[in-house]
Amino acid sequence: MRPRTLAALVTAAAVTTTAVALAPTAASAAPTDLFISEYVEGSSNNKAIELYNGTGSAIDLAAGGYQLRIYFNGNTSPSSLPLTGTVAPGDVFVFASASAAAAILAQADQTTGASLFNGDDAIVLAKGDAVLDSIGQVGVDPGTEWGSGLTSTADNTLRRLPSITSGDTDPTDPFDPAVQWAGFPTDTFDGLGWHSIGDGPVDEPATLTCGAPLVTELGTAASRDVTATDTDDTITDLDITAVSPAPASGSISRTAFTPAESVGGTATATVTASAGLPAGTYAVTLTSTDTDGTSATCTLSVQVSTVLTVGEVQGQTRDDESARDDRSPLAPPSGNGTSASTYDVQGVITQKLLTRASSGADQYGFFLQSRLGSADGDPLTSDGIFVFMGGYQTLIGGYAPTVGDEVVLRGKVSEYYNLTEFSSASLVRKLASGLDVNTAVEVTDAVPPVDSVQADYFWERHEGMRLRVRAGSSVTGPRDVFGSTADSEIWVIDRDDPLLERADPYARRVFRDAHPLDDQPGLFDNGNGQRILLGGGGVKATSGDSGTLLPPARTFDTVGADAYGASYYSFNKYSVQVEAVTFSAGVDPATNNPPRPADRSREVAVATYNLENLYDYRDDPFDGCDFTGNSGCPGVTPPFDYVPASEAEYTARLGVEARQIINSLHSPDLILVQEAEDQDICSVSGGELVCGTTNNADGAPDTVQELALTIAASGGPAYAAAYDRTGSDARGITSAFLYRTDRLSLAPADPTDPVLGATPQVDYRSAGLPGNADVQNPKALNAVLPADVDTSTGVDGANVYTRAPQVGKFVVAAAPGSADHYTLWAIGNHFSSTPDARVGQRREQAAYGAALVKAIEAADPDARVVLGGDLNVFPVRTTRSPRRPTRPRRTSSARCTGPACTTCGTTWWPTSRWRRTRTPSAARPRRWTTCSSTDGCTATSCRSARRTSTRTIPRTPPASATGAPATTTRRWPGSAPGRRCPSPTFRYRRATGARPR
Repeated sequence: MRPRTLAALVTAAAVTTTAVALAPTAASAAPTDLFISEYVEGSSNNKAIELYNGTGSAIDLAAGGYQLRIYFNGNTSPSSLPLTGTVAPGDVFVFASASAAAAILAQADQTTGASLFNGDDAIVLAKGDAVLDSIGQVGVDPGTEWGSGLTSTADNTLRRLPSITSGDTDPTDPFDPAVQWAGFPTDTFDGLGWHSIGDGPVDEPATLTCGAPLVTELGTAASRDVTATDTDDTITDLDITAVSPAPASGSISRTAFTPAESVGGTATATVTASAGLPAGTYAVTLTSTDTDGTSATCTLSVQVSTVLTVGEVQGQTRDDESARDDRSPLAPPSGNGTSASTYDVQGVITQKLLTRASSGADQYGFFLQSRLGSADGDPLTSDGIFVFMGGYQTLIGGYAPTVGDEVVLRGKVSEYYNLTEFSSASLVRKLASGLDVNTAVEVTDAVPPVDSVQADYFWERHEGMRLRVRAGSSVTGPRDVFGSTADSEIWVIDRDDPLLERADPYARRVFRDAHPLDDQPGLFDNGNGQRILLGGGGVKATSGDSGTLLPPARTFDTVGADAYGASYYSFNKYSVQVEAVTFSAGVDPATNNPPRPADRSREVAVATYNLENLYDYRDDPFDGCDFTGNSGCPGVTPPFDYVPASEAEYTARLGVEARQIINSLHSPDLILVQEAEDQDICSVSGGELVCGTTNNADGAPDTVQELALTIAASGGPAYAAAYDRTGSDARGITSAFLYRTDRLSLAPADPTDPVLGATPQVDYRSAGLPGNADVQNPKALNAVLPADVDTSTGVDGANVYTRAPQVGKFVVAAAPGSADHYTLWAIGNHFSSTPDARVGQRREQAAYGAALVKAIEAADPDARVVLGGDLNVFPVRTTRSPRRPTRPRRTSSARCTGPACTTCGTTWWPTSRWRRTRTPSAARPRRWTTCSSTDGCTATSCRSARRTSTRTIPRTPPASATGAPATTTRRWPGSAPGRRCPSPTFRYRRATGARPR
C-alpha cells in the first residue's frame, strides 16, 4: 500500500501537528477497528469507499475476513466484495470501481469490475460475520437516496465528521447522513486518500469543483466556472496550472476570477476554451491557493468534438469478425460499459421504444438514424442507434424526444450485452421537426439471408435502423408472451420466401431439424436465418402502456399491412420492434393432419403434454416459492411470475387444457405430463378437490388432479394422477402421469422389483441418489452427475437431472372391460432446456434414460416400454459456446417438447414443438435421512429440506382424479402378450397452434 501523509495539505509550520491529526484527542474514544471515512457516489462509474484505520496497528484485510456488502434496491441478500491488502495505522484504504475517473484510481488500493452502488443501495463493512459500519438501511429501498441536498447518498461525496471514531453497527436502523457526514457536490474527489479524527488543529484541504467535462463543438467557444471552498481558510487564487496536451492552436485560459471574501467562502474562476481549439480532449489542471499557502487541485476535461454520423458511432461490422460480438469503436473494448468521453451525433428520431423491467418499472428510449444524404455511405456500418433513457422520459436538460425531429445529441457510447447504445444524452440543438421518417431516412425491407451467419451480418449492419416487414409475410409460430416484462414476440418469414410458394399451405413452414419440408431438405440445421422476430416494444410506445402486447397470431397467419420498426438486439435475438402490426387469418393449424382416435379395442394411446408452468391460485403453506410475494426459490431468478392472475384465469386455463386433451388428443389412455406444480395439499373427495393444511396429502399433484376433474366435468373420461414428488425441481415443477381408470391401473410396488424396489438395478456409471431406494410406483430415479461430464456449455446442479424422470408401471386392460391384461412401463422425462447449453449434461440424461430401459428389459425381456416427455431441443452438430444471457431483467430460453418412444430396440424422434421457459432450471437442494423402525418405515429414505415426505408403500391415487400434446398410439395384441411390438404404430398428436422450431 502506498504511504499517505498530510505533507501536501498543510504548511511547514503545521507539519508538526500531523500526529495530532491522525490520532483522536483525549476527548475522543480511540477507534477499535476500521470504519467508513468517505463515500463517493459520482457520475457514471465514479464510485468509491474509503476505510480509515485509527487503531494504531496495521490491519490485514484478507486475514481478518473484511468485506464490503452491497444490498441493492432494498434487497436483504447482499453482493459481497472481499477486501485484500494491509492498512497501515493512521492510513486509509480506498475501494473503487475499475472504470472510475483517473483521480479516484490514483488513490485506489483495490478495484472491481462489478457494478457498484447507487444512492438507494445500502453498504455494510463487515469483518467475518460482525458488522463494523454501514451506510443506508438494509432491507429498505428509499426510492432514490437517503438524506437530502449535499448530505444525501445520491450523486454526492460524503465524508465522515472528524468527531466520529466508530461505525454504525446496526445496518437496519434508520439512516440520516447529516448526523455523521459532511456532504460535497458530485465528483468531488480531492479529499479521497486521507482522513483525520478528533479536534486537533488540522488544516483541512480546499474543495475544488471542476464538474463534468466541458464539451464544445469544433469552432465554437465555451466556458465553465470552477469553484474552490476552504472550510478553515480563505481562497486567494484559483488558476490554470497545466493543460495536457498543449493545444496546437487556440487556447484554454482563465478569463475571470473572483476570490473568496472570507474563511469558508467560495472562489470562482471562469475557464474558456477558444473557438480555434483543435478537436480533441484536454486535461486542464486548476490549482487553488489559500492564505496559508496550502494548495489543492482538480482536473477539468475539455472536449472539442466534431458532429459524428451514426455510422461513425456504430463502426464497421467486417466479414472477418463475429457480427453479434461487434462493438462501437467508441465504447469500452469489452464487457458492458460506457465511454468516458462524450460525443456529438446527428440524426432523425425515427421511433420511440417502451419496455418493462421484471420489477415492473417502465424503461424508455428511442432510435436515432442519419438522414438521407448525411449518412456515411458505408454499407458495413449501421446508420441507426438506440438511445437509452432508462426510467426517464426526457433527456438530460429536459428535451422530450419527438419522432420526426432531426437533432444533434451529446452523450456517451455504451455496449449493453452487445447492443450499441447512446446514453446519458442531452440535446445540443434541433435542426428540423415534423419530418416523415419513412422518407427522411433509409427504410430497408427486413429480408435477411437464410444462412444464420449471414443473417447476423444483415441485422448487425442495420442495428437501430428503420425496417419494413412487408404485408403478406407469414407467421411461423404463435405469439410468445413473457409474464413479468409483458414482452411479446412473433416469428415471421418474408412474403417472397420460397417456402410461401408451395402449393400445400401446411408445407409453408421452417424446421430446425432435418425434415422433408425444410427449406433445405436433409440439412440438419442451417439456422433458418430468414426468420424475422417481431418485438413488442414499439407497440408499447405507440399505446403508452408497457403492458401492451402484439396482437395474437397463429402459424400460417399473414401480416396484414406493411409494418415498420427499428432493428434491436436483446436476449441474444435480433428483432424488429414494430410500431403497429395486423394479421390476416391463414389456414387453421389444427386441421393439419389432425390426430385420429385410437382403436381402443386393439390400441393403447400414449401422449405427452407439457403444461408449461401450471400453478394453481393456492398458496402452499409448506412452500416458500410457489406464490407471488413468497421469498423465492433457491437458484431461481426472481420475480416468480408463474401464478395465474386470478382464480378465474386458472379455471379458464384448465378448461382450455381439458378441451385439448378431449378434442385434440381424443382422451388418450396415458399422458406423460410435464411442468405441473408439485404442490400436494389437496385430495379428491366426492368428485371435487378438497384442500387442507396437510403436506403430501394424497401423493398426487393438486393441479394435475384438478385438471383430471375438469376433463371429467367437460365430458371426458375419468383420469387419475400420480407422481413421485422428489422428481420436482427448484421452482417446484414436476413431471407426472395421468391415466384413464377405465383402462389402466398402477401395479403394486414390489420391494424386489429391479427398478421400483429397494435396490434398483440401473446400470449407470455413477451412484444413484438415496431416494432411488424408495419402494413406490411411480418413482423418480436420478444419479450423481459423473465428474468427467463436459460442463463447458453449462450445468444444472450436481445431479444428472434437475427434474428426475418419473418411472411408472401400469396394468393395462387389452381392451376396455377385457379380462386380459399386460404390463406397460412408462418413463416420463423433462430434459434440461436450450439447444446449445448444458450439452454434456443433456447427453447424460439420454444415457440414464437408456439405462432405465435396459434395467426394465433385463428383468422382463418382453416388457413394453414407453420413454417420452419433454426432451427439449438437442444441440446442433457444430455446437457453439452458449451466449451469455442478455438484459438481466429477464431470462428466456428456447426449447421444444415432443415424445421419444423406445421399443423393440428402436427410438423414434418426432418433429419438435418449440416453447419457452422464463426461468433457468436449477437443482433443488435435498437432504436425506433414514427413518427409524418405530414408525414402520425401516430402511426407507425420507426427504427433509424444502418439504418433508415419508414413503413406505406405493401410493394409490383415487379412482377419480385429475390429467399437450404429442401422442403416441401403439398397436398391441388384444390377448395376453406374446412377442413385443409385433407391429407398432406411432401417431404423434399436437394441440392447436403447435409450431415447428
